[in-house]
Amino acid sequence: MTSSSASALIADRPPKPLPGSGIESWTLSEEITFLNHGSFGGRPRAVAEAQQRLKETLDSDPFVSIWLHSEEQLLAARTAVASFVGADPGDLVNVVNATDAINAVARSLSLDKGQSVVTTGHGYNAVTQTLRHVANRAGAELRVIDLHPPLPDEAGLVEAFAKAIDDTTAFVMVDHVSSPTAMLFPVEEIVRMCRSRGVPVMVDGAHAPGMFDLDVEAIGADFYTGNLHKWVSAPTGAAFLHVSPEHQSSIHPTIISHYYSEGFQPEFRWLGTRDTTAFLAAPMAIDWFRTNFSWEAVQSHNRQLVSWATGVLCDAWQVEPLDVPESSAACSMRTIALPGSLQATFNEVEDWRDWLRRDHRLDVAVHDWAGQWWVRLSAHIYNRPEDYQRLIDVGLSFDSR
Repeated sequence: MTSSSASALIADRPPKPLPGSGIESWTLSEEITFLNHGSFGGRPRAVAEAQQRLKETLDSDPFVSIWLHSEEQLLAARTAVASFVGADPGDLVNVVNATDAINAVARSLSLDKGQSVVTTGHGYNAVTQTLRHVANRAGAELRVIDLHPPLPDEAGLVEAFAKAIDDTTAFVMVDHVSSPTAMLFPVEEIVRMCRSRGVPVMVDGAHAPGMFDLDVEAIGADFYTGNLHKWVSAPTGAAFLHVSPEHQSSIHPTIISHYYSEGFQPEFRWLGTRDTTAFLAAPMAIDWFRTNFSWEAVQSHNRQLVSWATGVLCDAWQVEPLDVPESSAACSMRTIALPGSLQATFNEVEDWRDWLRRDHRLDVAVHDWAGQWWVRLSAHIYNRPEDYQRLIDVGLSFDSR
């Protein structure tokens, strides 16, 4: 690795494991080397057990849990989550995941023919497809900013958005941390530029909560969403949507139910009969990390581990990491190139991933992006240096066949 940005993203040594953080404290199978926390997350056993108790309470008396006490329970959970992410609980609602939140906002837009929606080629595919759907429906243009290697620095990223926005632009979507490329976008500067031009902007913060300290109100976006099942490790189905007060009357959930047009909170709180225990358990996940390790220790561990793993993998495989800006060192994911020899054997990069799982019980995220194959590394507190060494060895053994 020769670039200065690459060297700034590399750690010389792995961190010491945090006491009590081992895989035995998690519900993840010990038979799989799990290097893909960024996709679906994972649950500490204590959090899974807390959700199970909530489920048992719900099942024992559904009327009480689903109807009678749901408002006060969701308010308590929203208040805890809002405090963790730097938001007012009145401006935050629970949703199933970030895609749910983005659909709610995008489908509430009043787009006109000839207008444009702006995003980048680093976005999560489900999000891009949602934007394509709402643009096509209105006869608007989906304008995708191409940001291929060599990637610009933070100032260049802001400039790329500034150049893509014009008088037709009605909405901007920007990732906080991009899914396929693990790049940290300078969202505060992009939001400030968009709002100065009067263009509503949404931040897809699917990976941000728990990965680093988050202050949603300071970012200042019109809309912000984040998943809690990833780095916070809450149960699957826990996420939030934050909407600035000036937009709340025009944003509706994707499921229209009894409280339509009766206010932002009532509309999102009641979407029919559903299990909200994942979101109700989210404060327990936040507290589990805070009490047992401290969030500062967790985030520092994860950053150092993935930075070290990036260096040793790139050295062993003789490849380069994606040239993301140095600010991406705050993330606990990295994207590195895969050896070119893999493409001579596997038709698609997902075939290689399937081979890893089937033959070697290794799980990593892979992408075919910008004309090249990539592997996205994740690190959480249960991961150990030997997990990444397994991936190195499997890659080297394959390359020598």
